[in-house]
Amino acid sequence: MNLRGSFGPGMVTLVCLLAAAAALAQTSWTSVLTQQALTRGFPTTVPPNVAMVLGLTPKAEGVPVKQLVSRADQQVHTYNVSVAKPRELVLFSVDEKARNTVVYLLSGAGKLRKALAYQTGGEPHELAAAEARAGLAREVSFWSARAAESAPKPPADPPPAPNPTH
Repeated sequence: MNLRGSFGPGMVTLVCLLAAAAALAQTSWTSVLTQQALTRGFPTTVPPNVAMVLGLTPKAEGVPVKQLVSRADQQVHTYNVSVAKPRELVLFSVDEKARNTVVYLLSGAGKLRKALAYQTGGEPHELAAAEARAGLAREVSFWSARAAESAPKPPADPPPAPNPTH
């Protein structure tokens, strides 16, 4: 079967548009923030007990990450990227007033892999996906907005050319 010449200009345009849409979809909020964290993030570690419950380590040891932090009143959000495995993302949502923390382990594409919660000074316990869903939606909304604010903006349309008839 010879396909040469069977693709007209319309088909080529469609293929190009689909490829561009696929590339754009891959530039998600996680991609933007992961790049920011790796280049400008604060070096720290996921605490040993949390890393072990999340399955990031087989024993209780900290996991080096690069971290983005946002604080509003007594609510702290952190976006953490594993230094050794940048496709492992860990979001912390800390309510300092209530003294509780919820942690979400995400894939590089932002898919929930595991969630856990704990009170300050307490041991983390795993949350069922149904329990984690609402809190994760708030975190995704929060971090997506931050990514959108910091993502490069497309150039503005150039001003119209002067009309030479005047």
